[in-house]
Amino acid sequence: MEFTTFKVAGVDALRRLEEYRAKYPTSRVYPFLIGGAEELEYLEEAAESDGRDPAAIIRASLDVDPAAWIAGRKGQVEDDGVALDDELIGEWPEGEIEKSGIGLHIDLMTGKIKPEVYLGLVTIDEPWQLPAVLNYGGWNDCPFPEVHAAFHRAWFRRYGAEIVGASHDVVECLVARPPQTQDAAMDLAWEQYWYCSDIVDQGCGTIANLAATLLDAPVWYFWWD
Repeated sequence: MEFTTFKVAGVDALRRLEEYRAKYPTSRVYPFLIGGAEELEYLEEAAESDGRDPAAIIRASLDVDPAAWIAGRKGQVEDDGVALDDELIGEWPEGEIEKSGIGLHIDLMTGKIKPEVYLGLVTIDEPWQLPAVLNYGGWNDCPFPEVHAAFHRAWFRRYGAEIVGASHDVVECLVARPPQTQDAAMDLAWEQYWYCSDIVDQGCGTIANLAATLLDAPVWYFWWD
């Protein structure tokens, strides 16, 4: 399995993404937003850096239990003396919370839509298999590809979450069935924290703040430093 790409005007990126997503149930050609040329270069280098076939990564992902992986991750953090305390948990925020939108076609520095971006296309059976094809992760705190696939398989089944964007350090998802209660959102926020702690530690600051952004939210955002 390999992915192909094509260039589109930034203003047309989301429309073209949705066009291909609408065709996916019959075409089995899955689309994802990449961003600019630099992001594409990182993805291409990563995809070529692992000798494993994507099918082998997919098989390996079937042996990854996200709950067990989280337990191991939590144990490592506690052994390092990091406090999982009330300060990390925080209080449910008051007022309206800004929620993520798909943003890989937007320049973070200017807030403007990029003139040109790339869309990727890959033939896969289910959206959660995309990290295996991209050989995504395995650097710094970013999980290995089979771990990404395992988490996204679980979230696809529970929440209808599908990866729709992947750059060298960002993953974005559209979510068909997001959590509808604060308790459910808090449970999911803990899962996402262990999977991608940077979205809290270098982002929203607390688990409660993250949960508030996930409550009835159609888009998820992950970023690894």
